[in-house]
Amino acid sequence: MPFLHANDLLINDFTELVRNASFPDDAILMAFSPADARFALFEFDEPFLSETDQGRIFSPNGELKWRRTGHKMRVVYLGNDLFDGLEEHSEEMVGLTSEQSEFILWRIGIDKNTKWIYKKFSDKKSDKKVVLIVEKWLDSSGLPRFSRYHSLGTIKEEKNAAK
Repeated sequence: MPFLHANDLLINDFTELVRNASFPDDAILMAFSPADARFALFEFDEPFLSETDQGRIFSPNGELKWRRTGHKMRVVYLGNDLFDGLEEHSEEMVGLTSEQSEFILWRIGIDKNTKWIYKKFSDKKSDKKVVLIVEKWLDSSGLPRFSRYHSLGTIKEEKNAAK
């Protein structure tokens, strides 16, 4: 059973939580501030994090996500490890089953000079597409109760029969 932790934190407490967390080397940051958007391997950047409106740091181990609510950040962790600094809500996960889905990430409109992580997986000569793997936690009726970004990967592009 995965762990679920959540809390509303002051901005300084939020950045301290992220600073002190142990994210794996392959953790990915997807975050948005009024002045910037980032989708790259995670590197701690306190000024950027304190200005974000929402974001996620995710890996196969778990996801920490947040969104600004006034002068606080609503922070949720869902993953395989305990996460210090947030309130425990793992009882909400009892009886749920896991299912993964893949969503193709399209590159339309992205500046070729950006450092987005898409480039790590893309190759113009390849017929593979970059996918975001999402893990959903379903109740006994098959309805999703929770979801998290799990990882990035690639899939082979299927050719359209109409071409």
